[in-house]
Amino acid sequence: MSSTLLLETKSAKDAASSFQIADRAGHNFVHMRQWEGFEKSLANPWTPETPDGLVNLGVAENTLMHQEVVEFMAKNTVVNPISHLSYGSGPKGSPRLRRALASFINSGFQAREPVRAEDIIVLSGVTSVVDNLAWAILNEGEGIIIPQPFYSGFAVDIPTRAHGVIVPLEFQKLKEYSGFDDVFDPAMNVKALEAALEGAKEKGIKVRAVLVTNPHNPLGRCYPVETLLEIASFCGRHGLHLISDEIYAKSVFSNPRARSSAPFASILSIDLTDRIDSQLVHVLYGASKDFCANGLRLGILHTRNQGLQAAIASTSMLAWPPYLIQEVWAGMLEDEAFTSNFLETNQKRLAEQYAFTTRRLDEYGIPHYDNTNAGMFIWIDLRRYLTGKAEVAPGELSLHRLTAEEKEKYLQRESELGRRLFKNGVNIALGTWFATEELGWFRLGYTVPREALETGLERIRKTLKDVVASGWA
Repeated sequence: MSSTLLLETKSAKDAASSFQIADRAGHNFVHMRQWEGFEKSLANPWTPETPDGLVNLGVAENTLMHQEVVEFMAKNTVVNPISHLSYGSGPKGSPRLRRALASFINSGFQAREPVRAEDIIVLSGVTSVVDNLAWAILNEGEGIIIPQPFYSGFAVDIPTRAHGVIVPLEFQKLKEYSGFDDVFDPAMNVKALEAALEGAKEKGIKVRAVLVTNPHNPLGRCYPVETLLEIASFCGRHGLHLISDEIYAKSVFSNPRARSSAPFASILSIDLTDRIDSQLVHVLYGASKDFCANGLRLGILHTRNQGLQAAIASTSMLAWPPYLIQEVWAGMLEDEAFTSNFLETNQKRLAEQYAFTTRRLDEYGIPHYDNTNAGMFIWIDLRRYLTGKAEVAPGELSLHRLTAEEKEKYLQRESELGRRLFKNGVNIALGTWFATEELGWFRLGYTVPREALETGLERIRKTLKDVVASGWA
């Protein structure tokens, strides 16, 4: 049987039998091949020299400070055979980097209790950290509650190896729901959390943790302290782990258009006394976003849970980043003047690029969620291009309201819109990849070079104009 036919039949058993691989490998062959499409999008990137290339606005990759990273690496990278070409001190992370991270987090995240180097494990990216956490916390079939919409990678990180289950934290089912601001509201989170836990029990899923991304991806907004306290209290009441993914912690910027966005507050900075056992609180961070270096593949876990530390240390060899790469980040963090200037400059450039992008979106008549102050993406509203109507009522394309037939129709239109954009040389991320509760929303990354951004936005405008002209008939 051909691989194409196997994918069409979606039979993991057939795949395992045909290729003589394990059942779990057959399952991943059929259901977990997300990177194949992504690899195609990276194959021919747009540059001024390759104007027919693809403008990729579908990833959270900040290129605005790439030159500064390149210059730092060129100036400060020296290969030491003993330190960099040997096993060093093992796979949990270089002592130098862990010390530098502890100092950086204590000051930059305003930790209430001192963060110790020995409570930090360094792995090959935050993806590896989430994968290892899921493996260590969950038994097969157990769940982690994650607020919707959520980062698309979690749908890979949690089920692929640990066979964990994502329990979506749904807001639009609540009768009080009025918009995306409710995702950050403390009272709405309490109601949604209790409903999610009860719904999981009814399905026979044991929930073991709650995972929040703060600042939020894809909504680009920080959680208020009051909301984080309520989430921590919920976890404490039910004996759940609280995982705080803070990878965008320093990618926070000024947005005069934001109505009520809170500043970033790390879970480490909040007094959680009598709310949750500190052994159940874990923080994720990495070099990819704030330090504009997705390719360094460095992610960290901070936890005071010694059992969890030992469990992840036992598998850390499977996600062991090179010592030479770890030394690059350590050097940045130790150079406090460089780091301070780097992060401040990045925040200014993010604000400028965000302002430019939203002005252009406004010119093109593309609505977007604007109560945002963090990250490197914008949640844009293309619902009317699915319906063909000039105005779309709030919640009209909510998956909780649509019939099965309507869901299928609008899902097809969303996918087709993504294909049309891709064909016209621009890639943005479909909202369904982020488990959106309402179809027609897309995530647009804006931290590519300005000329590429202008080209990509113009290609979006042209594609949408063509959709209006041709319709969906």
